[in-house]
Amino acid sequence: MKPQPTLERNVVRLLTLLLVLLAPACCSAQKWVSPNYDNHHLDYRDLGYPGVSEIPADDSRISALVTSAAGDVYGATSGKQAYLFVFDRYTNKVRPLGQLPGAAGVHHTLVEGAEGALYAGTGLNLLDEIPLTKDFPGGHRQVEKQLEKDVLAHHGDYAGGKILLIDTGAVADEVYLPGDETPVRDLGVVAPRNSVYALTYNPVNKKLYGLTYPDALFFEVDPEAGQIKVIGPLLSRFVYSGPERTWRSVPRSLLCLENGDILTSGDDGLISRFSIESGEWTATEMRIPGEYWESANYYGYPVVEQLHPASPGDPVWGTTSDGFVFELRMAQGEIRNHGKPRVPRRVRASSLAADGELYMICGQIDEPCKLLSFDTRRHKGYKNWSYLSVDRSPYYAKRAYQFDAMTVGADGTVFIGESDRRGKLFLFTPGGEFFLGGLNPKNPR
Repeated sequence: MKPQPTLERNVVRLLTLLLVLLAPACCSAQKWVSPNYDNHHLDYRDLGYPGVSEIPADDSRISALVTSAAGDVYGATSGKQAYLFVFDRYTNKVRPLGQLPGAAGVHHTLVEGAEGALYAGTGLNLLDEIPLTKDFPGGHRQVEKQLEKDVLAHHGDYAGGKILLIDTGAVADEVYLPGDETPVRDLGVVAPRNSVYALTYNPVNKKLYGLTYPDALFFEVDPEAGQIKVIGPLLSRFVYSGPERTWRSVPRSLLCLENGDILTSGDDGLISRFSIESGEWTATEMRIPGEYWESANYYGYPVVEQLHPASPGDPVWGTTSDGFVFELRMAQGEIRNHGKPRVPRRVRASSLAADGELYMICGQIDEPCKLLSFDTRRHKGYKNWSYLSVDRSPYYAKRAYQFDAMTVGADGTVFIGESDRRGKLFLFTPGGEFFLGGLNPKNPR
């Protein structure tokens, strides 16, 4: 007579049956990773050790990334409290560097200066939703006028964003836990009721130049003297065109040219140049690509999202709030429009690699972002690397939707900052096979 199955044997059999029945579902669940490339080229890192040093969820929206000359990748977050962190390539982990004192956000305003100095332009959490008035009188341009009131009211009681100087050597070997502050040198407030919105370092005169939000004030910082000078408004006319497209017609990027002049977009979408000799802005005849709606009695215009420096003689590459990619040839005084990599407006973040590949995060807040790239040297069209989803199950897995910062590391790794409330630092390593047309022959859909 066969012995009766024990309880343990019954449990094992039941579990085996469940695994067999659930196997198809598990396999199909894998389909949310990108089918367009080999997925072992994508991974992510927590912002510190979970439960010990990790940056808290509501403060972990990555909103700034920069690669230093030494090859270190620094990042800053936005939330209730802004944090600083560094990716340690020797330990392959993110190490928090403490809270940036008095700052709720650092919005693409993390730049490297001379001799390893790191500068952060602070402000409110510009990734956060702001209160919008629901009921207001109708009439000509009333939506834009009410948006203006709501945007200005959000900054109405704000003391103003600051410029903070961080000595990277001083924080290199320290351990920071949540609540610890980053040691900084406070260079002061730029302007009341304004966040720092764009920032660049000028190696010619060793000064910083920046823009504020929402008043688009252009300013100069002398770190050695510890002085901040507001030069004046960049724009003569503002356009309030609504959430996510552009809250206000303020460009999000400044670029320092080889001679020290500063470049960005200005009124009516025209490329404007600031001369450090004359101290004045000059509008060029080069207009960035975008939706202008001339026949609709609408005077809105796009702004630059990112501008990338070029080697001497090479064109500057840029992106716009309407989602276009353009090539700027200063010597010839011309702009070449390379179209839109994705239908939705906005290139949320981008970075130009040493091999000429321009990596971009595209999309708006109502849909998942996608990673795309463009070969700026051979112009072979856009590559759609698809959504950023990591599956290392049973150890960890994550499908991410929103990103707002990007930089390329010293070895060519693309670092992408997630801007949801539990933000992670994503790492994309180029070199994997790209399946043309978005179809993996080994995993057809």
